[in-house]
Amino acid sequence: MDWYAFLCRHMVTPIWAKKERSPYLDHCRRLDRFPGRSMEDLRAIQWEKLRELIQHAWEKVEYYREKWRSIGFRPEDLKSKEDLLRLPLLTKEDIRAHKPRMIAHGIPTEKLIPKKTSGSTGVSLEFFVDDDSIQWKRGCELHFNQWTGWKIGEKVAAIWGNPTHRANWRAVIRNALLERYDYLNTLKMSEEQMLAFYQRQLRRKPKLLFGHAHSIYLFANFLRQKKLEPFRPKGILSTCMVLHDFERRRIEETFGCRVFNRYGCEEVSLISCECEAHQGLHLNLNTLAVEFLRDGRPAKPGEPGALVVTDLTNYGMPFIRYKVGDVGIPSGKECPCGRPLPLMESLEGRVADYVVTPEGNLISGISLTENFAMELPEIKQVQIVQEKPDVLVFRVVRSETFSAGSEEKIRNLALQRFGKTMRFECEYVEHIPQEANGKYRFCISKVKNPFA
Repeated sequence: MDWYAFLCRHMVTPIWAKKERSPYLDHCRRLDRFPGRSMEDLRAIQWEKLRELIQHAWEKVEYYREKWRSIGFRPEDLKSKEDLLRLPLLTKEDIRAHKPRMIAHGIPTEKLIPKKTSGSTGVSLEFFVDDDSIQWKRGCELHFNQWTGWKIGEKVAAIWGNPTHRANWRAVIRNALLERYDYLNTLKMSEEQMLAFYQRQLRRKPKLLFGHAHSIYLFANFLRQKKLEPFRPKGILSTCMVLHDFERRRIEETFGCRVFNRYGCEEVSLISCECEAHQGLHLNLNTLAVEFLRDGRPAKPGEPGALVVTDLTNYGMPFIRYKVGDVGIPSGKECPCGRPLPLMESLEGRVADYVVTPEGNLISGISLTENFAMELPEIKQVQIVQEKPDVLVFRVVRSETFSAGSEEKIRNLALQRFGKTMRFECEYVEHIPQEANGKYRFCISKVKNPFA
């Protein structure tokens, strides 16, 4: 039994939070009590938070005040969700161009924490989050982590890019005593590194495995190929990338526990998380307002839409109707778990992860890579790149069983999915390169689509 986990949960963590004057544990406990509320209650609280944020942005943020004045909008005009649609969307380009004017007047500089995205679209994004918002985000993360069965204070194994637990001696001590993470750096996933990570976890016995979806899948494959007996966490948190069904199956078969899918981004933190029912991802309406838009209108349940998010906690540099750059499918169903949080059916990937056919049809990159993985086991990895409406490039990593007939299978599969008007070519590579943040992208389209 891990006695220190009990000590950490009931003594070390509360004392540390008190020493830092951090309310994140209080926020976590408050969220733990939310299942007793109705969805109507939570939506009413969310709406009031939204109105307060809009009023604050009007009074304190030059960028929003000028934008809204130009369209004849004032905070008192916000009476329904339809009124919210009047407000302009916020893009990454807007933030880069107007960052100084987006910072709220009257917020002490020491309360603003600089943040930076990893730049999955090619250019990183720099912004600020106020300290109160950071504490809410920490509380939310702890709350949702516990849905896996993990408890505060228990050890975590993380497969992640650019870990910061060794940034300085304070970070080392904090991690050893409080956070208890051990990392496999996704930017250095050699067989030697994976074996060393595996051996450490056999000794540590972590209760949670956390990381990039595809990187966890690659690690599971490594264990199976080497015939290594896996360590047994209580649950697995998959995040930062779309989780394919074939990846979920392989990971769950390998580790003998369920995978909990999660979605978020650096700009607004955790957006949605899967519960033990595994029938969609619960939207985090505790700290966010989430919209799904298609051609500028709200997407219907079951219809893909571009994700637009308002962070209800960041008053230092508000993100109001921020276009994240991803596509998701809203659900009209209630979850059997009973939690009063609406569902997202699935995350469909980035806006640029949709292939557009010459006829104008949209095909999700998720379905394509899933299809290739299921139909072509002789392929280790595939990346689909679309530069023009009628041309695709398949970057293929071949396995030992790849043969001359495999390319014919690719040809037939492409013909079935895209028809005769789509041309394609195969480019054989040793590996699919990771992005700077350690993530993989398996479908990249540079052709405009309705979500752009």
